[in-house]
Amino acid sequence: MVPGKLWGGLVVLFFAGALTGIAGATLYHQYEQEHQWERGPAAKQERIMKRLTHELALTPAQQADIEPIISRTHVEILQLRFSHQPQVEQALTQGMAEIKTKLSAKQLEELDELYAKLQRRWQVSRDYLQTTQERLKLMK
Repeated sequence: MVPGKLWGGLVVLFFAGALTGIAGATLYHQYEQEHQWERGPAAKQERIMKRLTHELALTPAQQADIEPIISRTHVEILQLRFSHQPQVEQALTQGMAEIKTKLSAKQLEELDELYAKLQRRWQVSRDYLQTTQERLKLMK
């Protein structure tokens, strides 16, 4: 075999592997973003702890000290979010009413499904907030 063809084949193989890796990573991150809400708000808190543990090289003792702070802060942020929820829902309802005048019957059904999914997400977050608040009260 000619050395030039061998090196050319290796270069092509390298770039094919690199492109496959890039495509795989992109698809993975896109999938994660689209489906992260399905795991609920507890998963967000877990991701925060994992990231802090990794980025700051937290010891197990530090993790144990920091986890309740992260939990409490997460609950406070959710409380703020839900205190403004009526305004958010009013704006969303008004916007959806305007959008619905522009859609076909099939699109209306799909929009209603999207809104139902959003409502389920909000309910999961409300449930999480309530149980976490109760858990934090017990810890005090």
